Amino acid sequence: MSIWEIISYSLLVGYCSLILFYFIGWLRIKTFTKDVKTSPLNKFSILIPARNEASGILECLTCLTNQQYPSSSYEIIILNDYSSDNTWQLVQAFKNKFTAFNIRLVNLADHIPEAAKKEAITYGVSIALHPYIILTDADCSRGNKWLVNIDAYIQKNQAKMIYAPVMFQAGTVFEKIQSLEFAGLVGIGAAAIQLKNPNMCSAANLIFNKEVFYEVQGYQNNQNLASGDDEFLLHKVFKKYPQQVFFLKSFDAVVQTSPNGTLQQLTQQRRRWVSKSTKYEDRYITVILVGAYLFNFTILFNLLYGIFDPLFFKTGMIQLLIKMMVEGLFLFNILRFFKQSILIVFLPLVEPFHILYVLIIGIWANITTYQWKGRKLN
Repeated sequence: MSIWEIISYSLLVGYCSLILFYFIGWLRIKTFTKDVKTSPLNKFSILIPARNEASGILECLTCLTNQQYPSSSYEIIILNDYSSDNTWQLVQAFKNKFTAFNIRLVNLADHIPEAAKKEAITYGVSIALHPYIILTDADCSRGNKWLVNIDAYIQKNQAKMIYAPVMFQAGTVFEKIQSLEFAGLVGIGAAAIQLKNPNMCSAANLIFNKEVFYEVQGYQNNQNLASGDDEFLLHKVFKKYPQQVFFLKSFDAVVQTSPNGTLQQLTQQRRRWVSKSTKYEDRYITVILVGAYLFNFTILFNLLYGIFDPLFFKTGMIQLLIKMMVEGLFLFNILRFFKQSILIVFLPLVEPFHILYVLIIGIWANITTYQWKGRKLN
């Protein structure tokens, strides 16, 4: 066996061991069922940064006002982030119609200079009236038991921070491919929290104690990064309260959002996500990312060089097939939780996409600027 084969198979073993490690972590998370005797207790400030979200903001607000939770126990704060469409007008009209709810519309242009999402969230936290903050996005929807389940989970676990599940609403094949891949990311984030090695989460469904936000000094030390409003905060809170950070494994707590409609939108989104990959303070995350990058590189190299040498092609195919089987085992269990098991049939389509995405975006995102919601970012 050549040195290159040893490297290729060693990376395969390491990668598959990591995925199986996450699989075990996912299985260890107990599915949460709210006790029927639990009454609403906590009060929440729901922060929604909104920049040009006219197409989805009304559905988001409708879902939030349909919650099976006392309207006096939560407020909805819309942080209008320099929108150039009619987001502001739509929210104002909705607010005037649903006067029983405390809907606060904040025009960030009146309070802070045009900046990134972190500044918007930081300002939102500063004006929030209630002890628990919930971050979500303006294009998200949810069931009417969402808030009551979050409250019940906090009561049971005395949580300082909760990452709750997020899923894509998929229609086209392109959207289903994204949904499958995104489900894997959610599963990895959930499992890592369970295994006490948190790495990723999503600000589309993130809950934390307001006092804790200030205890860990919010986004200080990473304010200059356009991305990471969720993960950097997760890492900070976990360092201070490692036993009080959880993943809420409940379908009633799921938030749904839309996948990207075009390849260009997907590319810009993933470049934004990956752009923070070199900024993590926890070195183990960097090691995992580098290892995954090298593993995917060896697969592609082996398959391409296999045109000239069948041995390389054989090695690449073995890597690819074993990778697919291990990931399929993990993904199928996550998809069952999301009631999207049928999406596993798209795994053969996801694999080449994922390999190219890791290799290209991994470099591209860290050496170029990108566009997000009309802003040019680094």
